[in-house]
Amino acid sequence: MQVSTRDFGLVTVEPENIIEFQQPMFGFENFKNYILLYDEEIGQHFTWLQSVEDPGLCFLLADPDLIHPKYKEEVHPYIPPILEAGDCECWTVLAVPDNFSKATVNLKSPVLINTHNHQAAQIILDGDYPIRCPLKKEEPSHADAVEKNQ
Repeated sequence: MQVSTRDFGLVTVEPENIIEFQQPMFGFENFKNYILLYDEEIGQHFTWLQSVEDPGLCFLLADPDLIHPKYKEEVHPYIPPILEAGDCECWTVLAVPDNFSKATVNLKSPVLINTHNHQAAQIILDGDYPIRCPLKKEEPSHADAVEKNQ
């Protein structure tokens, strides 16, 4: 099957690789079918969640291990029963402004994908998780370093 994409042009996908959202992406309830696209140059910690229904609708997802190593363990109890049994991948939605160093991830509403049955859901976690967590840790300024050494 051919799918038009925002960032990769026309791609060929096997129909069984289409991911169906049982709980849609928030704000995009009319779009339930997506594919995952990877760019080897960028690496395994990022993927594109491309809508099959609208070529212009695409989300960049980030592996939460980049920011919060124990996050996936904390999310596990929240996996909804609609995703059934099987391994679930956990991704965070990345917001990328013009300046990539200011990119943030949404730790409050992860995307869960069952790799066995290709069902997915975006959920809202209980707890105090930020919606805009910086992807890149802030480097201490020179003034901070001087103050710390005094």
